[in-house]
Amino acid sequence: MKKVFHYYTLTPEWQYQLAEQIGSKVIDNKIISVPESIGNGDFYFTEITPGISVLYMDLELKTPLKICRVKSESDLYIFHFDLSEHVNLIKINNEDYEIGSYDKLDLAIIDNQIESSFKPTVDQRTIAVRILVDKKLLQDFISKYHKKENYSPAKNKSGEEVFYHYGNIDSNSTLLLKSIKNKSVQDLSFGSLLKGISLKLLGNFFNKFYDSESKTDLTEAENEALTKTKNYLLDNLYSRFPSVIFLAAMAGMSESKFKMAFKKSFGVSPNLFFIKKKMELGKKLLKSGNYHTLTEVIYELNYTKLSYFSSKYFELFQKRPIDDFVKNYRRDHQFKA
Repeated sequence: MKKVFHYYTLTPEWQYQLAEQIGSKVIDNKIISVPESIGNGDFYFTEITPGISVLYMDLELKTPLKICRVKSESDLYIFHFDLSEHVNLIKINNEDYEIGSYDKLDLAIIDNQIESSFKPTVDQRTIAVRILVDKKLLQDFISKYHKKENYSPAKNKSGEEVFYHYGNIDSNSTLLLKSIKNKSVQDLSFGSLLKGISLKLLGNFFNKFYDSESKTDLTEAENEALTKTKNYLLDNLYSRFPSVIFLAAMAGMSESKFKMAFKKSFGVSPNLFFIKKKMELGKKLLKSGNYHTLTEVIYELNYTKLSYFSSKYFELFQKRPIDDFVKNYRRDHQFKA
């Protein structure tokens, strides 16, 4: 496995160390193309506003690569949004995490004073956005973050307390990230698009953070009730969505409170959660080789319209169901026999 080491700053100079180590060059102070010996794809870096910069990664590696970030003098936080349809590995404070949109744990926030590494999966397309933010812009956020249950205190090598976060991207941010997925970094409009999306990603995150912070925390019993409804949905993916009224009654909450609490806990509404998980199951069925037609698959999932299934499938995976369908040709043979 090839290891490369780099550091971050809010300005472009950090790129040259990374480019040299992977055997490439920095183009226009912002683009590093991956050499064919490693794979293909690009790194794209740009400054957004004073105190905020962004790195976009679109990579498909053919050989293992571990990208190791060392701490630097820059006092900043790294917001890592991962839209890969598979699991990549990220190490934070010497602890390994799986990250990627398919796994639903696709957001990490890392203090630059903690060393970390990123290992994209080989032979898969990795899409990630890293927004670098000066700590001076986040003082209020950091002062309130430690009160939340998912706060993860840690120590850097100097013994100073630092933090990191590992969790979920909200559904609106997922759509934003998908809008840039099929754009080329060579497009003249790419930089402007990336800047706009990055600011919206930060806006969505902080809106969600302050919105949830202003609400009363759920009791242990209410959290258990929400988990019960989530598990019910996961256990009944072959059925139709049972309705919010049914789920709210199961949780012992009003409809409005249940919807708000479910989204706060799991990042999406109950219906979107169910659809997402149903599409993931559909992907497994399509690839199983156990079905003769797409119609058989949608009937298995209790859908009646292929057009509806196809549209939801494309929204999540950016491909049509037929692209993942492995037909059962043995049945054709049996019928002919």
